[in-house]
Order: sequence, then C-alpha cells, then structure tokens
Amino acid sequence: MNLVGKNVVIYGAGISGMSAYQLVRENGGRAVIYDDNPEKSHATSSAGVFEDCDIIVLSPGISGFNPYVMDAKLSGKLVISELELASAFCVAEQIAVTGTNGKTTTTLLIDHILKTAKINSHAVGNIGAAFSSIADKLDAMECVVIEASSFQLETALNFSPEIAVMLNITPDHLDRHGTMERYIAAKANIFLRQASCDKAVYNADDENVCSLLPLVKARQIPFSLSRPVDGAYQSSGFLCYKGKPVVETEELDFRGRELENALAALAVAMEKEISPYTIADAMVSFRRPEFRRKSCGVVDGVNVYNDSKATNVFSTVSASESMDGDTVLILGGAQRAENFGELFSNLPSKIKGVVVVGENADSIIRAAVGAGFGNVLRSATLEDACADAVDMAHKLECKNVLFSPSSKSYDRYTGYSERGRAFDAAVVKLMRKL
Repeated sequence: MNLVGKNVVIYGAGISGMSAYQLVRENGGRAVIYDDNPEKSHATSSAGVFEDCDIIVLSPGISGFNPYVMDAKLSGKLVISELELASAFCVAEQIAVTGTNGKTTTTLLIDHILKTAKINSHAVGNIGAAFSSIADKLDAMECVVIEASSFQLETALNFSPEIAVMLNITPDHLDRHGTMERYIAAKANIFLRQASCDKAVYNADDENVCSLLPLVKARQIPFSLSRPVDGAYQSSGFLCYKGKPVVETEELDFRGRELENALAALAVAMEKEISPYTIADAMVSFRRPEFRRKSCGVVDGVNVYNDSKATNVFSTVSASESMDGDTVLILGGAQRAENFGELFSNLPSKIKGVVVVGENADSIIRAAVGAGFGNVLRSATLEDACADAVDMAHKLECKNVLFSPSSKSYDRYTGYSERGRAFDAAVVKLMRKL
C-alpha cells in the first residue's frame, strides 16, 4: 500500500488507532486522528476531516455502519480496518485466528508452540498489542499470530493471511452487527481473500463455520472433537493429526469443548511442519490466560473457579462442560440480547444450582423458571454471590463453584478483566472471613 502524499484519517484514538497513526506517518502518509471524544481528537469537529481525506482507517470500536463512515464510502473514499492496514505492510507470515469464543487462548497457544519450536513469533491484534505497532518491523522469516475480532474483520476488504483459523460462530455482538447474517459475513472475511496456496483451518463440528466452506479457495484443514477427520481430532484420550497421536489430553490445561482450541493450534503447528514432540511439549507447558476457568483456590472445602471471560452463552456452556464434578454456577452482568433459554437447555447435568447477580438477573431467572431449573438464587453483589454460591454448594453437595457470567460486564465494570479481578478479591475476602 502506497501512502506517500495520501491524507489518512484514523478514526478512533485507542491503542489500535494510535499505532495506525504512527504506521501511516512512518510510511509517508499525512495522518490525522479523529475520535468521537473531542479531547482525544486532532480535529475539533468532523467538518472537512472526512471530505478531504483519501483513506479512512477504522479502529475496532468503530462500526462500518457509522454515519461518517457510510458517507465516506458513498463518496468513494477507501475505508479499511486497522487490521488490513497493518497486514499490507507486513512481510512476515500471517496466521489469523477468529471465532466467537477461544480466540485469545488459541492465538496465545499457537504463538507458544511457535516460540517453543524456535520460530520468531509475535501475538498481536485483539489480544492487546496492536498489529500496526510491529507490522512493518518484521522480516519474512518471522510469524505474526493475529487475534482477529469480527469488529476488525468487518472492514478488512483485502486481508489475506497465509493461515486462517475459524474456531466457531455463535450469536454475539448483534448489537453491533445487527443480524446474525452480518456477523457471519464479518467473520467470513478471514477466508474470502485467501489464495489456493493458503490454508484454512476450520471447526468441522460447527454448522455456521461449515456453511462458509463453499466460499473458501484455500486448502481446507478440519478439526473435530466428535469424529476423526483429515486434520486434527480427539481419539482414545489423545489429540491426533491425520491418524497420528500427538499429545495425551489429560496432560493439557484444557477440558471438554475447550479442547477445540488445542485442536486448532495442533492443526496449524502440524501444517507448519513442527515436530510432534515439540508440539506436545509446548501444549503440556501452556497455561490458559487469566480469567478462563482459572482456579481461585478452595473456600470452605469448595473449589472456586473464575471464568469472567465468558461473556456469552456458548462460553458458559463450554466452561460448564469442562468442570470435573457437580457445580454451582454464578451468572449475570450487563443486559444484552443473550438467549438464556438456550443456556439452560444446554447446561450439563453437573450444574446443580445457579446464583444470579447483575443488571440482567431478572432475564436469567425468567429463563431458568421457563426451563424448569429450580435451584436459583439472586444475590445483590458479586461478593454476596460468591458467598451464596459456596453456601449453595454445601447444601447441594457440589464440589465446585464456577463464576462464568454468560454476560458482558458493562453494567458494573469496564471489562471482563476488571470483573475478574473483583471476583478474585471477593474470593480472597470470603476465605479470610471463613
């Protein structure tokens, strides 16, 4: 992409926007940052900013259906995502990971395997470090593993990673995308510009993912938890690749449906021709990131787990399935369009009780009653919910409490990390009290 002499508006002054701003300036473009918050914006108003530019680069938080963006598209301006801008300046091999759930864990696992194999790898994207911050600083012998959200892929018109990974597609972010069809279409952009020499790693158990396969030109590499496939799968207690066992599942920090993340990473690593022994060693030493079914310790004889990252139904069902033994589940958060009826109809039988807290508590309780789920208790605060869940675990003879909210956190917290830290603090406070 030639930016010399081009006027570029960076829409959004967050981490991605600031990194994109520097990338444009370092490559000959004239960049200006516009943000809906005037205190962060170079321009005091939108007047003239979008009309006078050649290219608009969107930060992940800016929708492609934003009025300024729509007007720019209608006037013939090039509108791209920060992801696509960075990709255009990157000569390193690009491995991109998307899906409704598991993106961060899978991205970090792939990066960990590559580093264990002595490959110079960098994990970027929605994971924290913006792709733009390093895109033009890598050489062709390196790898960049990109966590790509639907927000980033929505306007990624020419993004074409050498390896694309699609983990799953379940309803999420519909307040942003409007419909499930638009959400799926945004995710599909990870595959659509790949060439036949590229590789598309996909979940063969996910109907929404498989519906995209007729559009995929790259070589298709499936993974499956349910059956042997011509790729990665689980069999007889091992993760296997094309008939060869690679690593025993009991040695991994993954359980139940979480193993899909490991299978996707296995497929990528085997296609990179990394030794199975190196892959197994890396997988065994890997630990999932914070607030993904993290053990918080034992409170009054009950094992307590923090899965604050679970912001939708699919995540909570997956975490619940991974629990070893009968469990009390803590749910609740911001009021969104989650289908809690679907949650209760898919919870495993090991979930014996539910404690509800947060803005959407009434919605969850109605869904539980409608599904005939009887052991439900409402709590006023997260601290109360922690104590109530431990008490319920004793009454129901459950060995575990799982905090897996199935909800966004914006009713009380800035994000799942702040919420996760608050739950950790509640557990510590309860331990000291008891």
